[in-house]
Amino acid sequence: MVGEIRLVLSADEILAHPHFGTARDIYIREMLELHENQPTENRLLIDGGTASIFFSVIIMNAGYQPHVRSTWPTMQLLKSQMETHGIASGRRTHDIVRRLIDLGYITTFTTQRDRRSTLLAPTDKMLAHDQRSLIVYFHPLHALFPDPGYPEPMRRDRAFHRVAREVSIAFLAHAQQFIRANPVITFFLPRQAGHMILTKLMHLCGDEDDHGVPKVSFVRIGDSFGVSRTHVRKLLREAESFGFVRLSGDSVAVTPACRSGFARFLADTMAGNDLVYRLAMAKLASTAVAGTQPAGPALADL
Repeated sequence: MVGEIRLVLSADEILAHPHFGTARDIYIREMLELHENQPTENRLLIDGGTASIFFSVIIMNAGYQPHVRSTWPTMQLLKSQMETHGIASGRRTHDIVRRLIDLGYITTFTTQRDRRSTLLAPTDKMLAHDQRSLIVYFHPLHALFPDPGYPEPMRRDRAFHRVAREVSIAFLAHAQQFIRANPVITFFLPRQAGHMILTKLMHLCGDEDDHGVPKVSFVRIGDSFGVSRTHVRKLLREAESFGFVRLSGDSVAVTPACRSGFARFLADTMAGNDLVYRLAMAKLASTAVAGTQPAGPALADL
């Protein structure tokens, strides 16, 4: 429940940090390195709906307990989650999952308790990509607060990765709440390659004042993220109508409102990931004390 989320590090504290600009630049660089100019199958993952489904399958599988049917990562449960949060229809969810299966990111299996039920699981390829994505989100935190820092996600620790995704399920509603409260992210995130186009604009002109108008190649931006020049131009024209950018030919000015919304989203995300880290480390410590191994619960059924 959203009301149960108690952040230790607040977004306001992060925004007020004297080196927040450095953390923002790290996030932008890491995000572009992960997704810009990548093969077509990787570009698929920057679509808002696909990214949410990708992330949800990992979280569902991390929390899977074979003896608790309500935790089974079924297609029906995934569809229900996507529809509840307004991310994708059941049909679109099914189509995206089939595409991710074809690309080798998701596999299916049956449980010994019910051979009729087909469950979803991430492949090694999917988990490796997600471990890399954790660096995108934890590197800015690691730069702001290096002592003691966040070494586990930075070194792609597998035990931390599994537990972090297991505890992340409690934050889905919390994340939706701060996204809906942010007009800039609410506009860009649902659109195809929208978040990456926003990130690229912040890279190109995030530090410019409202009168900075660097030249932007719509073709080059489109090619970088697997969308057309027409799509980029249309998206930015819509963004202009909301006061997020100003267009003049092939020049773009990112407005203060847009920069502020991007910064707020990053700070909210960092605050949430800080708490995920603390909870995951506490869970790993309790597991070590109990003398059990934090192996993925689905492995016994695969």
